[in-house]
Amino acid sequence: VLEEGQMAYAQTTGTSLKNITLGLQAATEGQLAFKDAAQAAAIGAAAGFSGAQLKRLAVVAKQASNALGRDLTDSFNRLTRGAIKAEPELLDELGIIIRLQKASEDYGATIGKTAEELTTYEKSQAVLNAILEQGESKFGKFEVKVNQVTLAGKAFNDLMLDMQRTLAPFIELLAKAISQSGLFAAAIAGFAFAAPI
Repeated sequence: VLEEGQMAYAQTTGTSLKNITLGLQAATEGQLAFKDAAQAAAIGAAAGFSGAQLKRLAVVAKQASNALGRDLTDSFNRLTRGAIKAEPELLDELGIIIRLQKASEDYGATIGKTAEELTTYEKSQAVLNAILEQGESKFGKFEVKVNQVTLAGKAFNDLMLDMQRTLAPFIELLAKAISQSGLFAAAIAGFAFAAPI
């Protein structure tokens, strides 16, 4: 479903969410699962973030999770949601402390506007820039090699995706046949009867 959504988005906007997703996975050395990367790509693109900005967030998330011993997916979600929703409390646990007013003032100064003159989009860019600047400054030196268990988990995830792609048409056909016949109702009734036993 995520892949179909990505294709539809690319056809409509000309922006390839699939490429952004793959870029996020590459930026985290395969530690970010496809589903998490795809969802972040979609939400980030909808918020007006570029693929390059999202990749920078992914790198900061990887470095922060290495430095703090935190889960990468949680760190990445905190960074993206903190930037999109302008919620500094999501970032506090990563040691990234931003003040929205100051971020707006700093960004406004770079584009010749006051903080009050910024549009909603520009305010989100102000927050994103503040997060990236602070995250890269604090965690830019933390490079830890990815352990092999993590890479094996990513390889397993990719294998499962490939299997789902291959089996999906057959499973959909089977599900359609069952749901359009009386067998479906009989199977549900049988399960409901047998489950308590």
